[in-house]
Amino acid sequence: MIPAYYTDRKGKKRRTPLFFGVSYRLILIIAGACMALSYIAVYVNPSKFAVPLFFGLYFIPILVINLILFFIALICKSKSAWIPIVVLLPSLLYAESFFKIDNDSDVQREGIKLKIETYNTGMFSSSRKAHNRTFVLKMIERQVSRNNPDVLCLQEAFMENKEHVKEIFPEFKYRVYHLYPVKNGHYFGNIILSKFKINDGGRISFRHSTNLALYADIEHYGKILRIYDNHLESYNISFTSLVQRLGSERRNDQEEFTSDLINVHAKVKGTVIRRSNQANIIAGHIKRSPYPAIICGDFNDTPMSYAYHMLSKDRKDSFRESGKGFAATFSYLWPLLRIDYVLFPTDFESISHVTIRSSMSDHYPVVTELVI
Repeated sequence: MIPAYYTDRKGKKRRTPLFFGVSYRLILIIAGACMALSYIAVYVNPSKFAVPLFFGLYFIPILVINLILFFIALICKSKSAWIPIVVLLPSLLYAESFFKIDNDSDVQREGIKLKIETYNTGMFSSSRKAHNRTFVLKMIERQVSRNNPDVLCLQEAFMENKEHVKEIFPEFKYRVYHLYPVKNGHYFGNIILSKFKINDGGRISFRHSTNLALYADIEHYGKILRIYDNHLESYNISFTSLVQRLGSERRNDQEEFTSDLINVHAKVKGTVIRRSNQANIIAGHIKRSPYPAIICGDFNDTPMSYAYHMLSKDRKDSFRESGKGFAATFSYLWPLLRIDYVLFPTDFESISHVTIRSSMSDHYPVVTELVI
């Protein structure tokens, strides 16, 4: 319980406000329940029970709120501090998916190396500096050349024509791709480029969606590895217009804003459900793979999601293994959103993981080096 009295800075004994009694304890319980639901979101398929998914999306803000409430309880010497302590303890299991202080990259591991880069290029039109597509592609090609990956997985790659896909990134001899047509005869989609020979490849399509997954079977020093390049369902929501309306002082806009907010809620729910179903389809395909699978790409979901849980099950995460600092891969709301990943079998090792703060897309490229 909160003590009935506390001592102020001048040493005077004062009565604790009533708010810091039952009301404060109720706030701690509500915040704790939200934290618990964010943990549950990882394991519950939203198509069967959708409520936890929203708490998983806001894992970091909910975590921060519970930390603040915990420190307030400590300052007030409240016995109710045990409530945030209990609900915050499980968060330690997920902390390394978002932030790491150090890594084991200096440890020497035996085996053959494979360097992979995954990058959502935003159709070469999502540069924070409003560069044109030709300039962005040229800058990305230079950046890839510096990183020197063995395998490059692209999402949302824009092509003026299908022949163009054979000309970009000439250092990669082998490639698998699938492009959807857009306006003016242009195309966009996923591309896997490899310096190692590709024996086979294909795509996993999703109904009523231009998002997809590609796979390529590469020969890596006598061993066949299957690379998955995923782009799961994207959000189709105009948060900008919502923010503009929220800041509007016109009262007749309030009803319209409320309606938009309800629509956003419905869209988020529908999008996450579709993404979870797509993750299930990919996981089933991976399970039937005759070769060890490395899973790359833009999941459009944080580590506190069912989609990530399904695709990372029984696998290692390159950031958790060899990353350092913040793991965020999406430039907006940095450092909260980590949605691009490289996942790999447990008998492989990751000796480096770098997220490059490039301004050529709204996503950051992720480069990791594995030891097979």
